[in-house]
Amino acid sequence: MADALRGGLIINEVLVDPNSPGGGPEFDTDGNGTADNTDEFVELYNASDQPIDISGIELWDSAQGNWFTFPAGTILQPGARAVVVVGVQAGGSLPTGGPDDLAFDAGSNGPILNNGGENIVLYDPAADTYISARYNGDALDDPTNSPGYNGFSTTATRIGNGEDFGNDIDGFSIQRFPDGSDTFVNDQTPTPATANLCFTDGTRLQTPTGPRLIDDLEPGDELLTRDNGPQKIVWIWKGTHAPADIAANPALNSITIGKGALGHGLPSRDLRLSRQHRVLLTSKIVTRMFGIGAVLVPAKDLLALPGVALSPLGPPITYFHILMSRHEVLFAEGAPAETLFLGPESLKSLSPDALDEIRLLLGDHVLAEASAAAQPAHLFAKGRKARKLIDRHIANDKPLAGAP
Repeated sequence: MADALRGGLIINEVLVDPNSPGGGPEFDTDGNGTADNTDEFVELYNASDQPIDISGIELWDSAQGNWFTFPAGTILQPGARAVVVVGVQAGGSLPTGGPDDLAFDAGSNGPILNNGGENIVLYDPAADTYISARYNGDALDDPTNSPGYNGFSTTATRIGNGEDFGNDIDGFSIQRFPDGSDTFVNDQTPTPATANLCFTDGTRLQTPTGPRLIDDLEPGDELLTRDNGPQKIVWIWKGTHAPADIAANPALNSITIGKGALGHGLPSRDLRLSRQHRVLLTSKIVTRMFGIGAVLVPAKDLLALPGVALSPLGPPITYFHILMSRHEVLFAEGAPAETLFLGPESLKSLSPDALDEIRLLLGDHVLAEASAAAQPAHLFAKGRKARKLIDRHIANDKPLAGAP
């Protein structure tokens, strides 16, 4: 059981050294084109089923003391992450994940995490309690009575026994797998932001000549888009997760949008999407709330709707990425759903093999330019406002898609 503050706040992932010597793995957290020591980060995770107010919680270590404090009014939703980047540099930006994920810049111009080993201490002044995570063989510190922790409360109580995250590999992070678990891995690409925007096997997509199974599509095939008519598939990728993988990491499970759950008979059959896959909603309520007629909302934010639920565990799930020359809205079982968005954070969520395929297809230069210039097909509705939109549709018993 992970050590936790405020009923569920845990240290979830740490990037100790973004660079590897000799051209090995590296990770550019702020996306400015250079992986350097300020790309270090610490990620927290809300492992509870309730929102947690993390205002005032402090990050400490023996060399820097208190190096970051979460600002007032910071609420971390259940299952969401809060990433603290050591220092976003010129030309960079904070990573963005799901609608409820948060990211902060500690504002340092140099490294904070000691590559040779250190304790990361998370302190709650309101309760005078703390948790700690150590790595690379560092001994467990007592920050209430240790050199370097100048100003730390001498009366604070440790929650738990202090967790040993093990050793890091340069260019990779140490991360719980899955989020919130007691299992750590150290040979994976860092995930300060995640996005998994996929259709599942068995989905029928509309083409200019009628619906076709996604399983049968290939690059060069045309699909009918909502805004730009027939468009060709540039790239298509698939990956399969076994039931045991999904049981161990529920974030891999799909969401089923039942037949007619969006209104106007949409979707025409049950539609399965990954949790972060966005669906286009069009209604008068959308217009009143956002001032525009259509917004894209993640499937997981539709779970309050009658007829929308997590898919039951059963056979393996095969997910498909579909990339077009621009971000588009397709018709999946008649319902409007997005293609892969080529923004920088979405690219970070792809597996190394998938990224290699895109680079081979487009070339590094073209991919970089396309990612930097990527524009969403419609506004992304996120977090509380997206859920409020769904609540208003439920309260007024109004359809969400199709004719407004």
